[in-house]
Amino acid sequence: MKLFAYASLLVLLISHVDSVDAKSARDDLMEKIADVVAFARVCPALEMDTVSITTISIGQSIGKSNRDYDVIDAMANAREGAMRRGGDFWNACETGRRQYGPGGVALPGMLRER
Repeated sequence: MKLFAYASLLVLLISHVDSVDAKSARDDLMEKIADVVAFARVCPALEMDTVSITTISIGQSIGKSNRDYDVIDAMANAREGAMRRGGDFWNACETGRRQYGPGGVALPGMLRER
């Protein structure tokens, strides 16, 4: 089952990279990872699937420099702050599940239930 999920994720990433240049695909993935980090911080019922995130990050050479982590952390902090200011944690958690949960529409399998 996990192999199928990784294969599906790889196909999704490859099809996405064909339509966007490599730099913007990398930036897009970094933004999505920041979203996942923010949702995991705000929603106590959700956690990141670090193996999946690491696997897709390697494909785009994310994490080869500390700057990548700093950029992702800054974006995650901004998103987390916006969610906390909004105050509707239930909807934020549901959005995280829809976008990044097992059947997510943005990047499936990046968040899972604790």
